[in-house]
Amino acid sequence: MVRSNLAMRMQPVPSREAGTFYEDACSLWSAGQRRDAIERLDAALRLDPNAPHVLVMGGYMLGEMGKGEAAVRFYRRALLLDPRNAVAHANVGKLLVELRRPAEALEAFDAVIALNPVDADAWNGRAGALRELGRLEDSLISARRALELRPDFPEAAINCGNALLKLDRMDEALLAYRQASALRPDYAAAWCGEALALGDLGRYDEALAAFVAAESRGSYEAIGGKGCLLLALGEFERGFEGYEARWLGGRTLAEALGVRHPTWGGPGSGQNRVLVLNDHGLGDTIQFARYLPLIEAAGVEATFVCPAKLHRLLSSTLATRLVETEPDEPFDAQIAISSLPHAFRTRLDTVPARVPYLSAEPALAARWAERIGPDGFKVGIVWQGNPHPEADRARSFPLAAAGPLARLPGVRLISLQKGFGEEQLEALPREMRVEIPGGGLDSGPDAFVDTAALMAHLDLVVTCDTSIAHLAGALARPVWVALKNAAEWRWMTEREDSLWYPTMRLFRQPTRGAWAEVFDAMAGALSQTLAARRPAQAVRAPCSIGDLIDRVTILRIKSERLTEEAKCANVRRELDLLESEAREAGVVGGAVEALADDLAEVNGQLWEVEDALRWCERDADFGPRFVTLARSVYALNDRRAALKRRINALFDSALMEEKSYG
Repeated sequence: MVRSNLAMRMQPVPSREAGTFYEDACSLWSAGQRRDAIERLDAALRLDPNAPHVLVMGGYMLGEMGKGEAAVRFYRRALLLDPRNAVAHANVGKLLVELRRPAEALEAFDAVIALNPVDADAWNGRAGALRELGRLEDSLISARRALELRPDFPEAAINCGNALLKLDRMDEALLAYRQASALRPDYAAAWCGEALALGDLGRYDEALAAFVAAESRGSYEAIGGKGCLLLALGEFERGFEGYEARWLGGRTLAEALGVRHPTWGGPGSGQNRVLVLNDHGLGDTIQFARYLPLIEAAGVEATFVCPAKLHRLLSSTLATRLVETEPDEPFDAQIAISSLPHAFRTRLDTVPARVPYLSAEPALAARWAERIGPDGFKVGIVWQGNPHPEADRARSFPLAAAGPLARLPGVRLISLQKGFGEEQLEALPREMRVEIPGGGLDSGPDAFVDTAALMAHLDLVVTCDTSIAHLAGALARPVWVALKNAAEWRWMTEREDSLWYPTMRLFRQPTRGAWAEVFDAMAGALSQTLAARRPAQAVRAPCSIGDLIDRVTILRIKSERLTEEAKCANVRRELDLLESEAREAGVVGGAVEALADDLAEVNGQLWEVEDALRWCERDADFGPRFVTLARSVYALNDRRAALKRRINALFDSALMEEKSYG
């Protein structure tokens, strides 16, 4: 391979041949003769190193060869010499997008537009840069401007769809992607975008068909997208197979992680030293860390390469060796941690859901317990996930939406939010209070250790779809997750529980953006939880001993004669309380039993008389029988009062019942 010296500093050597070498270089490059083209361009630069058009061509060649940073330097040099060179601005803008430098890319595209306001390519490039910056509405405006300038511009339609997808405007996104595929039927990215929009709209069969169409047009990304959809639908075998084609930061799994060892084939593969690599965010790492003990249980020695900030949390219970960078040692195989479900052939009925598999540090837990105190029903709350433009913004909810929880008597909302989103605490309605635990929650180098300790003393965690949900689930803490209408694959499509976390409950938006309904449902469920936890209350009112024994006999009669189970349960509860009072007061047994039996007989007769009186009233029979029954009530109540006085006298009751008749 010929090494290009395009990046070398050249001294000007005037020559009429420079133009000829430049033209030859362009022709040879177009013909695919790269080696010869580079030699000709080198010659042109030696003769005229300050020729902007030659530098631009050099930048283009370097970019095509994958030497992005060197290409940017060439374009920058050309622009120093010719600030109005629109091609240099446009090309460096595209390169900067690829290099994940969207702010600089935006400046480049803006420079092109300043030179030529009707340059559709520049407007489309601007849309891509703005999307990377998270300025989704501005991205959409720029993409639509590109389409206005060039209606047959499928790439601009794709950028419209991408912005609308992130804005959670799925119906419009679908139309944009279909516009792109109509302009270019073989455009795999359009079919893939259409599949994503259809999946979010719940049109799963159509989404799968669109993924197949994208895959048939060469889209590797579609394989991973289809895998995620199949997982959401519960088809774990095909789903995890497709999930192996997932993209990480615009690259394939192999490109992102590097291939240094064969892929681990799972238990029984004969590969006994495996390197486990971290491939996603903190939440995914916590979710799939459950598989690390299973590797060890299979007789395989595992080393997990993960961020140092997770080591303390994971080592609380996991015995797996944790390192920050790959050690210079021989390994039989490697695998991404998110690929472990595939390696273990996980199915719906074999998800390893034993919790907890992480734990809080006892000393920290005691410290946070003292700090937050025991009062109230303590609910930890997190409302915003990763703010990165590539993250799913629609999964976060506004903190004020949790107002129905804050209004429940005895509930204390305690913020577990860190960083982005904390500003919402300053804009809450006056009647909504959310406590800030303070004390430097997870302000040190170790992630989640304080949060885990605080969770140990919370009654409930309420969170959006973020790493806190996984942490609470792994700790086996009660956790309710507020999910957007079309949630991520791991939460599936309709379940109210989680296969991965037994202590988790899922609350889904009934329609897109309907957070109010989610928190109304949560408030209703929490009200039931509070009622179930609240101990039954009974007022201990003073009464005479005769009244106590009388009441016991009446309740015994009711327990025998009532037939409705709910009423019987209430009667038995009251009877147990009063019989307990009688035993504690020592007013049972001996002489009182005979008097209690007489009271029971009188009260039984009163029950029958009252029933008979009601029959008379129903039949409007107010004749002699009714009068006789009514008089018997007086007589029976007089006997009842006499028996109660005898009981009061027997025990020298402090309270005595008195009656007087005019």
